[in-house]
Amino acid sequence: MDTTENPTTDRIFADKKTLAERYGVSQRTITNWMNAGFLVFIKIRRVVRFDIPACDTTLRQQGLTNRF
Repeated sequence: MDTTENPTTDRIFADKKTLAERYGVSQRTITNWMNAGFLVFIKIRRVVRFDIPACDTTLRQQGLTNRF
């Protein structure tokens, strides 16, 4: 599991595989959600990391998950 906790912002970041496992969907679904603007992420060159708490909130608001 590739997660990183940043003590200065109290945010937890994860990679695409970890996020897909968290929500029980495929990595392709994560890509689709990224393209639709449902997920909060940062991208530096080819590295993408997702802000887990922000993603949880956004997906709940969109009605895509009620797990978190």
